[in-house]
Amino acid sequence: MEKQFWTLFYLSLIGLILICILLIVSIVFSKRIFLQRKYGSVLLVVSVCALLLFGFLTAKHFVECYKDLSYVTNDTYIEEECKVIEYTRIERDLDGNGQISYNDPKLYVIDTDEYIILHLQGVEVGETYLIRYYPNTKICEVVEKIS
Repeated sequence: MEKQFWTLFYLSLIGLILICILLIVSIVFSKRIFLQRKYGSVLLVVSVCALLLFGFLTAKHFVECYKDLSYVTNDTYIEEECKVIEYTRIERDLDGNGQISYNDPKLYVIDTDEYIILHLQGVEVGETYLIRYYPNTKICEVVEKIS
């Protein structure tokens, strides 16, 4: 669980830094790279918008990781007894073999009487599990199957 967190943390940090560098380079060297070509201003606007979009997405992941950083550095997590209600994402394999994977289950937390959706695989609907997770990044693991 910690390894997944640190991977997401560093990837989002590196992505955020690279996007900032690319955005600065594209704006500073816009005359040399974009504006000397036909339709260069359109290409400049499209590339800046794409970089800003990816920048916002990586910043979102970085902020989620930053909120959970205190959990990871203190070696703590939230441990709850949860019952799997349903799956929120179903993916079908389009290769023709008919394989279906169920992801992101909706869990009912028994102690607090609330519902959460975590990035979890390998659980069955209707079963109860003891789960450890980080609340913002939704990184989790199953500790044991209770029922």
